[in-house]
Amino acid sequence: PEPAKAIRAIDSRSVHRICSGQVVLNLGTAVKELVENSLDAGATNIDIKLKDHGTELIEVSDNGGGVEEENFEGLTLKHYTSKIQDFSDLVHVETFGFRGEALSSLCALSDVTIFTCHKSAKVGTRLVFDHNGKITQKTPYPRQQGTTVNIQQLFYTLPVRHKEFQRNIKKEYAKMVQILQAYCIISKGVRINCSNQVGQGKKNSVVSTTGSASLKENIGAVFGQKQLQSLIPFVQLPPNEAVCEEYGLNATDMPQNLYSKEMFAKMEIIGQFNLGFIIAKLNSDLFIIDQHATDEKYNFEMLQQHTVLQGQKLIAPQNLNLTAVNETVLIENLEIFRKNGFDFLINEDAPVTQRVKLISLPTSKNWTFGPQDIDEMIFMLSDCPGVMCRPSRVRQMFASRACRKSVMIGTALNIQEMRKLITHMGEIEHPWNCPHGRPTMRHIVSLDLISSE
Repeated sequence: PEPAKAIRAIDSRSVHRICSGQVVLNLGTAVKELVENSLDAGATNIDIKLKDHGTELIEVSDNGGGVEEENFEGLTLKHYTSKIQDFSDLVHVETFGFRGEALSSLCALSDVTIFTCHKSAKVGTRLVFDHNGKITQKTPYPRQQGTTVNIQQLFYTLPVRHKEFQRNIKKEYAKMVQILQAYCIISKGVRINCSNQVGQGKKNSVVSTTGSASLKENIGAVFGQKQLQSLIPFVQLPPNEAVCEEYGLNATDMPQNLYSKEMFAKMEIIGQFNLGFIIAKLNSDLFIIDQHATDEKYNFEMLQQHTVLQGQKLIAPQNLNLTAVNETVLIENLEIFRKNGFDFLINEDAPVTQRVKLISLPTSKNWTFGPQDIDEMIFMLSDCPGVMCRPSRVRQMFASRACRKSVMIGTALNIQEMRKLITHMGEIEHPWNCPHGRPTMRHIVSLDLISSE
């Protein structure tokens, strides 16, 4: 065996790069940190510019308070911050950041230039930093109050990480957009605009808000007015009091907060009631289970999981009116669209927003589908990329099929048949309601309460 190697300290430069890679993990983290800095600076206008999805350039400009000259030196040094001085100050932190790591880490991973003008300064300053966060150039630069952080070639100081970053840039870009959309929604009174330029082409708008003080209007600006109501569950579950008040909602307990799916395997079957319901007992609790509703939900989820819809070829490819982000989401989730009967012609050499053409639509008897179903799927996949989903009209079609093939009210069941239905409830994702919203089960009574009385 080879002799054990001596344990030695890693050189400080390598330590800095390693730690920086643990602070700035990806494109989304880099943009998030810079946007948070702008928000902490009191900005009401934030402009984000990307080049080649962020591989070449990330630039975040704001109209915040700017940086005073006395703070230039500490701006990009590790653990330098104006927000806390010692550990006890943590209880008073009301900002997004306070550790003083983001800009220092970005310096270690890329080429950083900062343009800033403090509200008390007569002229702005251009600052160029080395990979240790030290200023190498400092020159006057005319600009209005605020700060611009220019990041070029993110991760290029880590060759392996840089290659991986470039290879997976479309996925990193999509995740970054999701993070940015969340900040656009919650940042009331702040106008946020993000654009992306690919090569020498024109800049494409990624996301833009108007600076409204209304959460409802911010959601509309990010996702479109037709999605307000349907977006609420994706923004916050359960909704807080402010959201409930703005949308007129009631935050109620859901069955999954009261019961677990594991309970069904432990239930004792008492019998059938009125040829439509199963009476079951778990410990001292009695439950009544709707035999049609529970079988319908099981059949529905099986159709959802396993059905591959057949597509009908179009006579001619159809152009789709997609944003750059939506186009990327579609391309990254082609297999899910194909399982729903949609197929596309992808031209990677075409300009962004024009790379995708529709060539096949799902068909099923009296059901017809179109671009609106594609838009709905893109919205769902933006929130959960790579997760199998169905358009609402496909769900309606499956719900109709499931209803027709499920055990009906008025059908007599033996113990084995009832056991099968209850066992299925523990095997599906959402056993609490049928596809049409009807509860599958109710708690009748606790036998302990009856015996105690």
